[in-house]
Amino acid sequence: MSVPSVAMQQALEHLRAMREAARPPDLGLNTAQGSASTMGSASTVVDAKTDRPSFIETMRSAVDSVNAQQSVSRQLQTAYVKGEDVSLTDVAIAMQKSSVAFEATVQVRNKILESYKEIMSMTV
Repeated sequence: MSVPSVAMQQALEHLRAMREAARPPDLGLNTAQGSASTMGSASTVVDAKTDRPSFIETMRSAVDSVNAQQSVSRQLQTAYVKGEDVSLTDVAIAMQKSSVAFEATVQVRNKILESYKEIMSMTV
């Protein structure tokens, strides 16, 4: 297996684990925790019964992680170009890590959009 497919498999396994952990919403619960206004806020959306982060918070965390990896990669590239004491192998490894993480994120996004389109095209 190539490196991008390994990263994709890890991302898919993570999504499967999240799906298994997800429960159907409690229809008798009168809180606005799952509302759109809560999901768009900066606060963490957490399942009230299990204290687990919501799907949107998990995705936000994953995107923030990819952003951090890309930032580290850019900083190492800049330091290397400026002639600072940075190993070329460290720069190359950081670039590959950020590239793989970004590609995996794009693939997860594509799968989510594909699933959304499939659900929206279903007849009731």
